[in-house]
Amino acid sequence: MFERCIYFNLVTLTRKVGRVWQAEFDRLGLSPSHGYLLFAIVERPEAAQKDLGELLELDASTITRLVEGLEKKGLVEKISRGKGAKLAVTAAGKRAYFDIKQVMDALYEGMQKRFGPSHFKNFVNDLSEAKKTVKEG
Repeated sequence: MFERCIYFNLVTLTRKVGRVWQAEFDRLGLSPSHGYLLFAIVERPEAAQKDLGELLELDASTITRLVEGLEKKGLVEKISRGKGAKLAVTAAGKRAYFDIKQVMDALYEGMQKRFGPSHFKNFVNDLSEAKKTVKEG
């Protein structure tokens, strides 16, 4: 009945994949969103919060909330810079980054095994392209 419904299939897939990701990130004491944001901050140290929001496709208030969570965990700190602030990764944040990278690599390998490497790569590419074509509103 629902095999042709993109909404149903994406939402149910998202829930299933989300549970796998959450279980892995739970071991680090982070949500996947916190992990991906920390990863982005390390990979793009000069990026402003606005840029990080665009990269992760999250609104400003969500980025602010996630940054606050990373600050509370001692993984990042805000350093005043003119009218704004720069995000700096702490020593604990740098250690967490390497743990996050290991988790992300393991998740990628696990999904490749489930889907098959070629099918998985094509599937992710197709999702990425489809995401670009759908306009909100």
